[in-house]
This record gives sequence, structure tokens and C-alpha cells, in this order.
Amino acid sequence: MSIYKLTGEKLAKVTQTEQRLRPGQIVQGKILKIFPENKAQIQLGGQNMIAKLEAALSIGNTYHFQVQTSDEMIYLKVLSEYIKKQTKTSLAPLMNQLNVKPNKANSSFIQALIHGNIPFDQSQLKEALHIFEQSKDRSAAKQILLEMIGRRFPITWDVFQALSIKNSSQFSSQMNELLEEMKSTNNKTELWTKLEQLISRPISETASLTKQFNLLNEQNKQQIFHVVKGLGMLNQDVDFKGWVSEWQQVGQVLKENQHNIRLPFSLHSNDIVEVFEQLHSNQSGLLNHSQQFLQAWKNALNQPVLAQREFIQLKEQLNQNILPLLPIEQTKFIRELSNNPVQLNSMMNLIVSLGSPITYKEIDTLLKTAQFDKLFLSKGPNEQFMLQLQQVLTYTGLNYEHQLAQKNLEQQSLKSLLLQYVQQSDGTAHEKAGQLLHFINGMQLNSINESDSVIQASLQIPAEKLGLVNDLELEFESRKTEDGKVNPDYCRILFYLDLHGLKQTIIDMHIQKRSVTVTIYNDIQELKRQTVKLIPVLRQGLEALDYKLTSVDFKALQELKSPAKETTEKVYSSYQGVDYRI
Repeated sequence: MSIYKLTGEKLAKVTQTEQRLRPGQIVQGKILKIFPENKAQIQLGGQNMIAKLEAALSIGNTYHFQVQTSDEMIYLKVLSEYIKKQTKTSLAPLMNQLNVKPNKANSSFIQALIHGNIPFDQSQLKEALHIFEQSKDRSAAKQILLEMIGRRFPITWDVFQALSIKNSSQFSSQMNELLEEMKSTNNKTELWTKLEQLISRPISETASLTKQFNLLNEQNKQQIFHVVKGLGMLNQDVDFKGWVSEWQQVGQVLKENQHNIRLPFSLHSNDIVEVFEQLHSNQSGLLNHSQQFLQAWKNALNQPVLAQREFIQLKEQLNQNILPLLPIEQTKFIRELSNNPVQLNSMMNLIVSLGSPITYKEIDTLLKTAQFDKLFLSKGPNEQFMLQLQQVLTYTGLNYEHQLAQKNLEQQSLKSLLLQYVQQSDGTAHEKAGQLLHFINGMQLNSINESDSVIQASLQIPAEKLGLVNDLELEFESRKTEDGKVNPDYCRILFYLDLHGLKQTIIDMHIQKRSVTVTIYNDIQELKRQTVKLIPVLRQGLEALDYKLTSVDFKALQELKSPAKETTEKVYSSYQGVDYRI
């Protein structure tokens, strides 16, 4: 999103506020005072501490140190002499110590590390410079690599790619590009469904069912067809080819006219949902009795018709065990079942489908999608936002690795489906899926930052479904309570929006002792006058949550301070106070 980032500097600092020095790291320090007994006050990053000198150093001078340990004591080994001005020449001794080639690019990168007070070790520097040299956009690459070192991320190409793609693209655009590629190759899998759910705005329950039925048909999945036909909701003359053709026609009408569509075969969305809900609730019994029925009758039903005695026994078993589990309105076909090849085959296909766990998985997907779309359309904008947020958190896979470690992968997330798809695909589809996977990895890396006293969260939400132009970005920062939880009395929330009418907009909300101040950044001059009448509604809503609205201010976007130039100076500047030897 090409708008200012209000909290770039502040939020980036949190993960470094309580960082301890580690063996092998290179840091810059300044000698502030010399005390008796060879002790000195030294400034490392943003903190001052006392160190014992075992080398001749001068007050006011700045040195490069390497962190070492011996006998549980931390030592700072002097690597280079006093630097009056950081230049390629002045960095030469340090670069020589680190076995780094003293060229312009390497010198520029090391200068940025030192200027930003970012501790690093030789291994990190080596890997970072390797990536830096291969990057086309070195300016962007430098900032990403500084962040990776400062936040102790693994210095690998995969992590770099994840952060790079996350910083330079939109979640929605990444998903749309993969979705279009899958459509062009008619590769509509479960991954395609998940992408559609996250970015497509619902139209109606009827439209939702149409999309789901067409997706199953394109994958040649016939279980739902046999269930609908076997329950007498279709004429027995309809075959799968005719079923597919009718649904395709409705799908085409849906593309051309998104309203007033009718389902084929005189089906109604409410009837389909009710039938599927009952089948889903009776899943266990239907699976068990259908599988027992198949074991008992599979061989006998290989014949075109049954002997009259066998047919009577078959109907008795159906009436006793399976009919009570079916919707009453849909039992007529089985109750009036005739001993002829067409009806026996239709009944057999129904029982086979009811005895397959795959059928109920497909029913569950159909129901959840249709019900969610119906619920989404019934809500106002604020509730729609919460529903979309819930979907992103539930289905994206931001906690995929944790679920994998806990062996708790009950449902497929977008990330898990992408991992499978990347292994199975090639060409452009493989490339697009890989980029989206990198983007999600980047979201995971940036999603939560914590210190002992502060917690931050960052999330990018696909917002086409909400009627926005681009993604909605949310940043959250809060003090922690004594038990380590978010403190609702002291927090800050920022929304980065790109709206159709208002264009680029930032909403900055501060909460102090449950008093709320809101600042809206936007370049439309009439915005304040047009929205002032909504402030009482906002105040009333906050009061219902036991918050008090203090003020609502309107400012132009250019009034924001862009922290980009300052970030590398302050972002990684703090150390724990410990004693050192130099």
C-alpha cells in the first residue's frame, strides 16, 4: 500500500528493547568516562553500562567490539581503532578482521549496521552480504537484511524472499494472480475454493451453492449428484452429464447477471441446505448402516433385478436402518422403490455415497460456505469486517507450524494446501503459488512481536470482500498486564485503508486509561464536515464498551512523519544492563 506507515519506527523497536549480547556479535561502543581501577562507562546502543578495561582506550572515542565469553564473564574484544568518520577507509580494519572484501557495496552495508546500532556476528554478515550482492534492488534489500539481522531471523534466501514479497505486494493481488492461473488451466481444487472464500464477495446463498456444485462437477465428483438423485430430488432419467450441463448454464447466467438466478431441476437452496444439514447431523449412523448394507447386498445387486424374496428383504433393511436417518420428504423414492435396473442402480449409488466419508466432507464444505455467505450478507460493515478477520485468522495458516507440532491439523489451511500444490505443480502456477506461500511466511514473521512489557500484532487482510480497493492493514500495540495478556486500558490500533471514495486513509486510535483519541489522516478537505454527525454514534458505541471518546481529529496525510530515514538509527538500539570486560 503506497501510504505512509505511521508506526514504522516505533513498532520495530519493541523486539529489541530487551536484547542481550551474544558471543560472536560485533557491536559499536563509545567510551564515555574513565574511572579508577581500570573501569569505564561505555555506551552500547541506547544504554550506558560499566566495563572493566583490559586495553588502553580513550574517552570520547568509538570502537568496534566483538562479544566473547570466558568463565561466564562477557568480554568485548576491540576489533578496530577510533573512528572519526565512517568511511570505506576507516572501516577497512574491521572488514579485514571479518574477512570481508572492502568494496563499496560491502562498506555501505556494514556502515548501515553500525549506524543503526545493530549487533551482528560474522556468520550473519557473510550470509547477508551474499544475498545483498544478488539483489536487484539493493536499497530495499538492505532494509530487509537489516531487519533480519536485528530481529535475529535466519539469514536465508527463503526468509529474505518472504519479507521482500510481503513488503512489496498485496495479499489480495497474490491470491488473485494464483486464482486466475488456476482458472486458465481449469485446475479447480480445494485450494481454489479456499482462495475464493477469502477474496470473493458473496452474492447470495443460491449463488454460493451454484459455485460449489459447479466446482464439484468440474472435479468429476459425483457423490453429491447421486445423493440428490437417490433421494428423489431429481428425475430418475437425469444422468451425470445432464446434471453437469444444467449447472454450467446456471453458472454462466451467474457470471452475466449476479442477481435473480434460479437453480436447475426446480431445486431450491433452502431445501438443499435442510436436506444436507440432516444428512450431516446423522453422519455417524448413515455411514455405519450404509456400509453394513453394502457388505450384505453388494454381490446380489450385481444382477439387473433381484428375486422377489430378496427384494422384499432389501426393502425391509432399508426401511428399518436407513430411512429413519433420512429427511422425511426425501424418503418417498426408497419407500416406492421398484425392482428394476434403473431404480436399483440409483438406490445403490445413493447407499455407496452415504457410506463414504468423502460425501460428508463435501456436504460440510457446501454447508459452511453457503451458511457463511448468508451470514456475511446479513451483517453490517463492522460485523462483516470481524467475520473476514476471523476467516483470515482461521484459514490462512498463520499458526500452521504450531498445529503441525501439536499434530492438530483437523482442517486444511491455505498454507498447507499451498505446500501441497507447490510440490504437485509446475510452470507459472508453481511460481504464483510459491510467491503466495512466501507472502504468508512474511506475514507470519511480522505477525507478533513481544517484549516483557509490550505486545504488538500486525495483520494484512484481503479486503475486496469488504468492498475495499486493496488490502486492509492493521497494526496493534498494547501494554501487557501482570499475567502477560493484552491490556485493554493502554493500547493503540492503526488501520491502513484504501477506499473507493475516500482513497488512502489512516485511522489512528489511542487508548489511555480507557479514554480514546482518534486521528483520521486523509487528504479530502470536506471529510470532517461530512462525518462530524457520526461522532455521537461513535461515542455512544464506545460508551457501551466502557470507553470514553476524548477527541476525533482530522489531518492531511502529509502531516504524518515518515520514519524511514530514522528507522535504521533507532530501531535496534537497546541492551540489557550487564557488566563487561574490554
